[in-house]
Amino acid sequence: MVVRTGVPVAALTVAVLAMGQALAAPENGQAPKPVATPAEAAVAPAPKPATPEASVPSPGRDKVRLRALVREQALKSGLPPQIADAVAEVESAYNISASGSYGEVGLMQVLPSTARMLGFSGSLAELAEPATNIRYGITYLTGAWRLAGGDICTTVMKYRAGHGETRFSYRSVHYCQRVRAILTAQGYPVTGEVPTPTFGDPVVGAIGPVARGKTGRRKSRVNWATYDSRMRNLTKVGSSTLRIMQ
Repeated sequence: MVVRTGVPVAALTVAVLAMGQALAAPENGQAPKPVATPAEAAVAPAPKPATPEASVPSPGRDKVRLRALVREQALKSGLPPQIADAVAEVESAYNISASGSYGEVGLMQVLPSTARMLGFSGSLAELAEPATNIRYGITYLTGAWRLAGGDICTTVMKYRAGHGETRFSYRSVHYCQRVRAILTAQGYPVTGEVPTPTFGDPVVGAIGPVARGKTGRRKSRVNWATYDSRMRNLTKVGSSTLRIMQ
């Protein structure tokens, strides 16, 4: 074949291929596919670059972040962070949406009445916000820790039953056993004895953040407007009479 000056070799090659394809009889009875010309190839859209996958929320990452907040607040309060972590695990398993049978709110399952006595004046939604919930929960837990002289079972009993409580119910003992098990698994030096319960009913199964009453899970039906009005009048009541939960 003679190539004339000024005619691109690539263009001639494509033309020859196209002619051969048009003259050849298809073996399968189907029409041959057209060959793109250099001009068509030039205007073909470039392949789009791969876009990164949208980040999907990970419960594992959220728990790591929340645990860091709990430990940070515990260190600020002078409380062993392992104690705070174990209590948060028992209370809600780090579920920020947890709600208790008696109105407990959020990750640390704080009663609104307790939060108000500690100076909180916001809404329930604000109390459920993780950083706020952790702050008030750890504040109350630290107070229990100091009143208990560092005893693990007495600390968590006072957290769940109130700073003024001195007796151990079956539920408080079971709660303490769960906390001690978590601490042991973390390598924390667990000391002290597990008390003998003196009242209440034996616990059947685990106590979760939404099943602490005798009849199991119950929806909280609190008139919060009336509640807030009553709380504003309780200025003479000390925090020792408050309970985080039943």
